[in-house]
Amino acid sequence: MAIGKLEQASVLFAGQGDLIMFDEVTDYGTATLATLDNPKSLGQIVQDSTSWEGEDPEISEILDEQGNVITARTASGTLGFSFDIASTSQKMIETFLGGKTVTLSSGTDAWTAGTAMKFGTEIPTIVRPLAIVNDLKNRTWLYPKSKITSSLSLEDGLYRIHCTVIAEGLDTDNLGTAMVIDAPIATK
Repeated sequence: MAIGKLEQASVLFAGQGDLIMFDEVTDYGTATLATLDNPKSLGQIVQDSTSWEGEDPEISEILDEQGNVITARTASGTLGFSFDIASTSQKMIETFLGGKTVTLSSGTDAWTAGTAMKFGTEIPTIVRPLAIVNDLKNRTWLYPKSKITSSLSLEDGLYRIHCTVIAEGLDTDNLGTAMVIDAPIATK
């Protein structure tokens, strides 16, 4: 029997065309791709800030007295990544850093008028569906139950919101811990 190829040409996921976050899911048991609401682009992500944070699977051997492998135990790895959002708008601070609006009365000695927001009083963690879209915008990695923890960081003179993402376990009829979607994203 001749050895055939598993696939004729590689199907790649290259580049990053966008990061898209959806509204919080209230019931993952009934959620589907169609019920993921309010997709929003996270805007400008700082170049080269996206990096893989997932843990590799582990294999630990059980040996006999002579050092031979009897069997091996495996533990699955994790799916995770991090990225830096360039915008530090009040909307981004509210969403990712747990910011709360503070009343800024006019006539203070230091500021005339405007808005203020406080943050840093709670661990800024949210759970939302998060998608990474490739550079051609025709393939998407979707993590339907992403735990996103964020902090403020400074690099190259730019304050940014640093987000660390871990895909939480999920296995329903319609959603999984991670999904790949081979379809163009809808644009307006």
